[in-house]
Amino acid sequence: MATADEPEPILRGQDVVREYHTGGQTVRALDGVDFAIRPAEFVAVVGPSGSGKSTLLNLLGLLDVPTSGRVELGGEDVSTFDQGQRTRTRKRDVGFIFQSYYLIPTLTALENVEVPRLLDRTPVETRERATALLERVGLGDRLDHAPDELSGGQKQRVATARALINDPNLLLADEPTGNLDRDTGDSILDLFDDLRTEQDVAVVTVTHDEYVADAADRVVRLIDGEVRG
Repeated sequence: MATADEPEPILRGQDVVREYHTGGQTVRALDGVDFAIRPAEFVAVVGPSGSGKSTLLNLLGLLDVPTSGRVELGGEDVSTFDQGQRTRTRKRDVGFIFQSYYLIPTLTALENVEVPRLLDRTPVETRERATALLERVGLGDRLDHAPDELSGGQKQRVATARALINDPNLLLADEPTGNLDRDTGDSILDLFDDLRTEQDVAVVTVTHDEYVADAADRVVRLIDGEVRG
């Protein structure tokens, strides 16, 4: 339970185990992990390759469900959600910033940001929000540029704007500064701070960058699928 001064978690995990079966073997990617993510919190997840970081991020983003244990969103066990419920909840509550960007090469920067809302049938509102987000990340002069006309840092900022288009309360970022110079990385961290201060958005990032970990409120260290330290 949260204390009087501590808000209730957006997302909570209890004794979470995630196993995969491959090549006749069972791989335990997460081994009894507990976690709680609260509004406006900035959490950095660190650990060596293969430690379970990406698996944890997928569970936080409702892209996966645990083999055992419990993941709760708003007090509800997400393993009871069907695929449609998970998709709708993800769209409403979660924004993703992927390390590889996953921008659509045939669309402009502006159109890429609009993609998560294309089925909402609110084209004017969507265009206005996408434009405002790109301006906010310093790309107001690149709206009509295709991804192959953008630098790595600019692509990352387009991906960040796209993650925010649905006004999520949880932002998940996979190595958000990994391909950026320090000044651009600082601008992304400043944006995270603004979102947390202005909108109570929680940010969880998987990172190998100690600079990012130092900026977080809390660091979760994963080793062999277990939280250490």
